[in-house]
Amino acid sequence: MEILRLLDELEDMADSGEKWYCRFPPFIGKTVLDAADLFDLIHQMRQSLPHEMTEATQLARDRDRILEEAHEQRAKIIEAAREQAQLMTSNDELVKQAEARAEDILEEAEVEADHIRSEAEAWARSVVERLENYTDRIQATVQKTKKMLLAQQPGREPEELGPPLEE
Repeated sequence: MEILRLLDELEDMADSGEKWYCRFPPFIGKTVLDAADLFDLIHQMRQSLPHEMTEATQLARDRDRILEEAHEQRAKIIEAAREQAQLMTSNDELVKQAEARAEDILEEAEVEADHIRSEAEAWARSVVERLENYTDRIQATVQKTKKMLLAQQPGREPEELGPPLEE
């Protein structure tokens, strides 16, 4: 494989480079390489990399982009779900308030209906009692008139006139 040969060449270049031995700390045990040779070798290495490696690099970039888009999409979906849940919660709360108000109205209506019913029954009882009193007085008047009329007929006994009147 070409890349392995180029790596070997880089290693040989480092071994054969000019060694500098200096007493100053930054340069102790360092090797000097020809920059042009080094850059030429790096360029050859890049060109010898298989096409699949460049595709893999592109795929890795695409993967990162797709993951980022997926995270953004996920965040949007979560936010939409939160908004929907909040809307549903507020709708549920409105429904509960409406149901509670409806129950209050029904209870008030039942109390009012009971009150009206009891007043109507009391009124009806008083009307029936007055009517009963009135009919009793009419019946008494009719009985008196009947007794008087029968008493004026000659030959009739008072026992034949009927039961005694209640006043």
